[in-house]
Amino acid sequence: MSEEGSFSEERWVRIMADYCADGVWHRDGCADDADELPVSKELVARIRAWQAQYDYEAPTGDERSGDWDVEGFAQEGLAIARAVKAELPHFTVIYFDEHRIRLSPPPGPRSAFEYEIT
Repeated sequence: MSEEGSFSEERWVRIMADYCADGVWHRDGCADDADELPVSKELVARIRAWQAQYDYEAPTGDERSGDWDVEGFAQEGLAIARAVKAELPHFTVIYFDEHRIRLSPPPGPRSAFEYEIT
């Protein structure tokens, strides 16, 4: 759990895949176990499956090519973020869009690839 607190206390979550993570993050930037997010077990399983795809298919380093469908991956991530918002309407849900960041890598405005789901 994050030093700041639980998801329920924060009412804030970032949906973002990263290697060896669980796809959910606290405001302070710490990853957490998807089971800690107060959503349905089905949605937790969906988050984990999406994260597992990143762990096994996403290119490492600065690779920008390959067979990985980053656009499809990002669309599923966005659908997951929207599902989280639907289950937790009182939460701030932030989505980190892997496809957008690869189209416009930093240094650019973070809002180009990370945004709130409303």
